Amino acid sequence: MPRGRFPVKALAAAMAVAVKRGLVRMYERGPGSIATFSIVRPGRLAEVQIKRLERIGCTKESLDRDAAAEITGLKMYPSCPQISRELWGISEDYFIRFFRILENGFLELGSDGEPLPAGVMVRPDQVPGPVRYLRRRRREQAAKEKTRKVPPVEEAPHLPEGKSPKKTDLSKT
Repeated sequence: MPRGRFPVKALAAAMAVAVKRGLVRMYERGPGSIATFSIVRPGRLAEVQIKRLERIGCTKESLDRDAAAEITGLKMYPSCPQISRELWGISEDYFIRFFRILENGFLELGSDGEPLPAGVMVRPDQVPGPVRYLRRRRREQAAKEKTRKVPPVEEAPHLPEGKSPKKTDLSKT
């Protein structure tokens, strides 16, 4: 059983993708729960388990080692073309990689649930949206901390409307 806090932000990032794919049904979290949620759409049911990954650019061997419990749990669901057993790996920047668990390995998917072409792997710098926004925002905040604060410029004297400045008005300030 995983230890630590429940990954609320990771679940929110995953739900944003899941809602685009179909009707989402959440499962109660607790001992013995196999999947986090399921996605129902015409012709396909996807049982999804979310897993926090330390290295999002992991190989299939390291993923098999790091997520062995989740993969074993998902293999309890029957394997057929209508049921997709999916493991969603989420990084600390909330970048998500999608994997379909097969009987003898797994297949990487796109965010739409369709298999990626052979040899293609999605990298975090290729993804638009929240990941790039979070990284850009972190860079901007880091730049603000490094910049010098300039004191405000003194304001010019305010004159009533319709009057032009005279030499005496300027000398009073």
